Amino acid sequence: MTVDTIGWDTTQRRAFGELTARSWLDADFRLRYEHDPLSVLAEYNLRLADGAVAPALPPEPGSELVIEILDGSEAMPPPPPCLLSLCFCLYTPTPGE
Repeated sequence: MTVDTIGWDTTQRRAFGELTARSWLDADFRLRYEHDPLSVLAEYNLRLADGAVAPALPPEPGSELVIEILDGSEAMPPPPPCLLSLCFCLYTPTPGE
């Protein structure tokens, strides 16, 4: 089961993104998800349909995450606080690429 096939809305997908990011930073949390995904999902207000299998956590990113402000100015005040939002882009090459 993947996040794409569960039918979650944008808010639920964001919650799963936050859960995923936490799993990358906290090995104990990741293990807890692997052993009891339903209770961890419930902590993020995520529910599965009856009989649905919890989605697997994506693998950790292969490189560091870098955040840069790209507005052209060197001296900027820090950005205002905001909620974490993740975007996962998956690419599967087709044969011959």
